[in-house]
Amino acid sequence: MKRLAFLLLSICFAVSLTAQSDTKLRPKYVNISYASQETKQNGVTSPTTKYGAGFTVGRTYYICKNKPILGMIRFGIDATWLDMNYGHYNYEEKYTYNYGEYEIEKYKIHQAEIGMQVGPSVTINPVSKLNVHAYFRYVPCFAGLYDGHDFRGDYGSFFVTGATVSYGVIGLGIEKRWGESKYKAIGGSDDDEYDYGYDYDYGSKSSSKLKTSGFRAYVSFRF
Repeated sequence: MKRLAFLLLSICFAVSLTAQSDTKLRPKYVNISYASQETKQNGVTSPTTKYGAGFTVGRTYYICKNKPILGMIRFGIDATWLDMNYGHYNYEEKYTYNYGEYEIEKYKIHQAEIGMQVGPSVTINPVSKLNVHAYFRYVPCFAGLYDGHDFRGDYGSFFVTGATVSYGVIGLGIEKRWGESKYKAIGGSDDDEYDYGYDYDYGSKSSSKLKTSGFRAYVSFRF
């Protein structure tokens, strides 16, 4: 009887510890993403990415950490120290010659950004380990692009907004991502420093920026 009572007390103690760990805040996050996006310049939209990927590492700094609103709502500031994004495109350009002859040239375009994120967020913890985390962040970054001819890059101004549903350490999320940048030639002569354009006419400058928009679906690990 004593052994049974001791066993029951041990089980109750273990359940109590588990319940306490269920409500533990997990401010650090690591996200591994699948990305799908498209680019647009002068109103002309390119094909969407053939494939893409993203990787982010950051932390949430809670404003009302110990006194959540209604016992479950916390506001915070998300600081993503590393945000990497990559997209691969296939693009075809058709050239027409005399007598109706034409030639199709295929390009493989590689686009990538590396930067940081910062912005407000709200976390709702309705029960146990379940958390819903919604956010809006500004993303200053370096944006680069290689089209088979030149490597181009410049400062990029992006934004992301999305949400994560997590249970304990593991979560799933989705976010919308958009922004723009001028992709200027790097390492070339002054004559090569033209803004990127889908007409591949590097003989004259374009005043338009290349706009990128899409979404990322990701697996999130919170610690």
